[in-house]
Amino acid sequence: MNRRALLILCLVVAVDTGSFGLLAPVLPFLVADLTGSLSAITVTQVTALYAGCQLVGAPLIGRLSDRWGRKPLMAGAIAVGSLGLLGSGLSGSLAMLMLFQAIKGGSAAVFALAQAMVADRNEDADGRTVSFGALGAALGLGFVFGPALGGLIGSFSPRAPFLVAAALTLVNLVLVLKLLPETLSPQAVRSEEPQEPLRWWSGEQAQLRRMLIVYFLFYLGFSSFTGVFVVDTKQRFGWGPEAAGLLLCFVGVVAALVQGGLLPKLLRRFRAKRLAEVGLVLVGIALLGVSAIEQGSSLYLTQFLFATGVGLSTPGLRTLLSTAVNERQQGVLGGLTQSCVSLTSLLGPLAAGRLYTYGGFRLTFQLEATVIFIAAALLILTKVRSQPQAEPQLEPSVQPTNTPSP
Repeated sequence: MNRRALLILCLVVAVDTGSFGLLAPVLPFLVADLTGSLSAITVTQVTALYAGCQLVGAPLIGRLSDRWGRKPLMAGAIAVGSLGLLGSGLSGSLAMLMLFQAIKGGSAAVFALAQAMVADRNEDADGRTVSFGALGAALGLGFVFGPALGGLIGSFSPRAPFLVAAALTLVNLVLVLKLLPETLSPQAVRSEEPQEPLRWWSGEQAQLRRMLIVYFLFYLGFSSFTGVFVVDTKQRFGWGPEAAGLLLCFVGVVAALVQGGLLPKLLRRFRAKRLAEVGLVLVGIALLGVSAIEQGSSLYLTQFLFATGVGLSTPGLRTLLSTAVNERQQGVLGGLTQSCVSLTSLLGPLAAGRLYTYGGFRLTFQLEATVIFIAAALLILTKVRSQPQAEPQLEPSVQPTNTPSP
């Protein structure tokens, strides 16, 4: 992918993630304002509803982008999402908040489409890994500024970050409409041929199916942890939005440094699969650490391991998935992987909220670590072979590059 297009795409992802990150430290407190209590079960029900609507919306948006192009679908999703954020910030009841969070979740497909755009313009596996790493770094940067700013603004009012996030999405809409190029080849957009289905359950797609299981397990542990993390810091250590936001900002800094700076250098010596394996193990160790610490300051050590592990594992997993399908299947693959994330974001927080309430934090985080270790073991045992893309070479102006975007 050429540098300018990748830079713009990373900026779009960073702004989108930043607008989402604004809400991470304050959503539990807005729920508490609306219900009168800070309940892990209620908070995770709201986040699960968001994820459930994303589970339905992302695959549909991804499939439509394979037919109509990435850019118009991304612009439409951002516009609808801004309405969901605005309504959430102005909600006067829990029911209204859940309604607008459902609208936002159903349109949350920016990162899924961004992955498809990277896959459109990168045929070399290492080039894809570096570009996915750049997207991951942008994701990390969004979580640097988003939670920190959200915690600061949320200390005045838990509603204010939602309104700021809505304004940021309008900035993103301008970026997409004015600067972001279409990445799907004109032949694919104009094609009247029916889309080739993604039969991930069939025998010839064994690698894709195995990688989807690994991806699902990883995000199941990840979303279970993040679903109760802010509640845990409040109940165990008495942290408010500012302290939680600063820690999430730290996680974003580490993830951005790993994916934007360290990953391209490591790829010169190690395969993406090996880095993903190491990353998953680090995430599992970090979750075990969270279950054992007794002081809030120790979270900076565990979250350093957590962010490093996520930074190493996610680009490689996305690359292994994307190389298993052809150009006209990248959008539906993006939707399918986003469905995995959405399903785990639905099931994980719901299960974690109840487990945390009735079983305690130690059991909760230890079980989450176990899920991550199972994903790592499955990936280690998986023999991966790259499959060539079925579509013709792209035009010279958009040939892949192995140089990471800042």
